[in-house]
Amino acid sequence: MKTVVILVNPKYGGNLGAIARNMMNFDVEELRIVGTPEILDDEAYIRAVHAKNILNNAKFYSKLEDAISDIDFTVATTGAVCGDRNVNRVPITPRELAKKHSSISGTLGIVFGREDDGLKNEDVELCDILVSVPTSNKYPILNLSHAVSVILYEIYFESFSEDIPYDLNMKNASVDEKNALLRFFNEFVDRSKDVPDYRKDICKTIFKRIVGRAFISGKEANSLICVFKDKCSK
Repeated sequence: MKTVVILVNPKYGGNLGAIARNMMNFDVEELRIVGTPEILDDEAYIRAVHAKNILNNAKFYSKLEDAISDIDFTVATTGAVCGDRNVNRVPITPRELAKKHSSISGTLGIVFGREDDGLKNEDVELCDILVSVPTSNKYPILNLSHAVSVILYEIYFESFSEDIPYDLNMKNASVDEKNALLRFFNEFVDRSKDVPDYRKDICKTIFKRIVGRAFISGKEANSLICVFKDKCSK
């Protein structure tokens, strides 16, 4: 599934630069803009940093219909949610979109509206589905580049592969590893001359609760076991 970002009449070059950078962060290469190339000002290139090629390769269109003519599945985005009073404005969340992403074949186009008033109803009607980022009622509207970042992140995170250079899924400590850690910590507390006897039981309980809440990994547990084991052997 190829993802394309489509911007409808953006107003600020700085936002375009930030969007290009977001796209590069999450492996999205193609940017389409309904508007004119004049929007790519100096501020756009400054904000893009190392993602200037995305701006250089941006495609421009006079209307949204042309920009999405070869897109297999189009997603409109909005910060204005009307519940079920307007069937065109009933959205799903970025996370729901990300979970459906793998079942979509072809090209996915994500359409973002103007900074001041977003997408018009006629723009939304051209798209297959509507997505909205859940935000506080006190200040519900996101900056355009921030909205792009949130949606692309959700899609990327849901579909990331072993190509990522670090492990986001550390192996959780096993029951035996956690029990060994607690056993060595308890022995460390019992031998400690700095902890009063009346506080030792509460120290053990607190540490057990901390280990439980932390969802500690096997590597972390074994590293701590080595520390407490070394202290207990002296």
